[in-house]
Amino acid sequence: MESYTVHSFDKYPISVHEFTPLRPNNKTIVFAPAVAVPQKFYFSLAEYLANKGCNVFTFDYRGIGSSMSKSIQSLKAYGFFSWASDFKAVSKHAKEEFPNNKQYMIGHSYGGNSLGFSDAYQYYDKYLTIASQFGFYKHFKLRMQLLIYLNFKFFVPITTSLLDYYPSGWFGLGKPLTTKAVKDWATYLLHPDSMLHLAKSKSLTHYQDIKEPMLLVSIEDDLFAPKKSVDILGNRVYCNADVTRKHLTPSDFNLKSIGHFDFFRKKNQDILWPIVNQWFDLN
Repeated sequence: MESYTVHSFDKYPISVHEFTPLRPNNKTIVFAPAVAVPQKFYFSLAEYLANKGCNVFTFDYRGIGSSMSKSIQSLKAYGFFSWASDFKAVSKHAKEEFPNNKQYMIGHSYGGNSLGFSDAYQYYDKYLTIASQFGFYKHFKLRMQLLIYLNFKFFVPITTSLLDYYPSGWFGLGKPLTTKAVKDWATYLLHPDSMLHLAKSKSLTHYQDIKEPMLLVSIEDDLFAPKKSVDILGNRVYCNADVTRKHLTPSDFNLKSIGHFDFFRKKNQDILWPIVNQWFDLN
């Protein structure tokens, strides 16, 4: 594993880790993280895929994990679209490193939602999203609807006005977020058109341009990405892509739970990761 930085659209340094296979299979995989989740969370699966022969790249969005080169308050103007540009920069770098490889993406939650926020799709031949969803909160279970509404309607404006950032960890939501990122997240969750509304606000969307094969995975006990919201993502957002849907029920795998995060944990290597192997045609 090699660590270095890639410069984004505005020269901001993005932390990247590259996993090099001993026996390359001419396939590149780039991970697009969830909101407030550092890249190290994906290292186990990245190492596993490198051992399968893939050239694998993980990265942190600006202001997250190892890409925190400035104070979070000084990054308050950067949000979801800046993150999408960071992803594009890493995608372009990966393609330049291995121009003859097939290039695939694994997107977790926001990482899979954000594809239309830039034209990074041009670098990819196939996609896999885990727990990515159409985020409007009213598609969630009632308890989650209440928690989301209270948090993003009231606590987000209060905390960002007082602290100039959002202390996500106070609410069990991962690493601290910039003011712009959490306000974009609030729009994404509270507006009925979710990410389509965000894209429209920038007069820029590439969702309709994405046509490659895409596997959308939902998980029965995932409170952050219920099956209905993942179905809508495929039907309404990635409507021009070649979408395949897969819904996982923990009991089908003799698991008590999977939730929003456990797909990526090493304990499920032999249980859930074969789904990745099959989709990307890995040995």
